[in-house]
Amino acid sequence: MMKTGKQFKHVLVAVNDSKLGQMALVNAIHQALEDEAKLSIVSVFERDDMSVFDAMSKEKTHAAYADVERALARYKEIAEEAGVKDVQMILAEGEPGPVIVKNIIPQYDVDFVIIGSHSNIGRAPYFGSQSSYVANNAPISVMIVR
Repeated sequence: MMKTGKQFKHVLVAVNDSKLGQMALVNAIHQALEDEAKLSIVSVFERDDMSVFDAMSKEKTHAAYADVERALARYKEIAEEAGVKDVQMILAEGEPGPVIVKNIIPQYDVDFVIIGSHSNIGRAPYFGSQSSYVANNAPISVMIVR
């Protein structure tokens, strides 16, 4: 007889506006529904991705931050409409891989992470490095969506 897979209690999905970010969200919604798990949707704001002039401008930084907040609210709505009962948004700042592994996973007691393979969850110049960082350093199961 085959064993059943692990049932997760708290699924974390790292999203951005890329196709892979959206696919990660779809997979996370499916997993959360399957396990009746809590779903946390995280976007990591990377100030380093802004030009020096934009980063120095309070208005530009605020506008970029507000865009990320709006996108997160939209993703939360999508998850709730799909039937996920417990959805929370997390907006963090910094380099996505380390922020997710060192801050978010322990702070929110997450037991499963879903991330797009090129989810730099921002626009870091080195493709896939954030997702591979999470996969190699997270103390929990990680699904990389391609």
